[in-house]
Amino acid sequence: MGVLTLVLIVLVILAIIGLRWEAFSSGIISGFETVLDVGQPVIKNLTQEAREYVNR
Repeated sequence: MGVLTLVLIVLVILAIIGLRWEAFSSGIISGFETVLDVGQPVIKNLTQEAREYVNR
């Protein structure tokens, strides 16, 4: 587990160096926004199902 963590840290550092901080951070933010956009209908659906279950 320790070796895998070390490898991932090194890869992230190399990505930051290679892409520069602005490109790296904007890519992370863009990916995060994509996950939120895709996840919203799923979260709304789960919330609705939970409300219906509780109201039974």
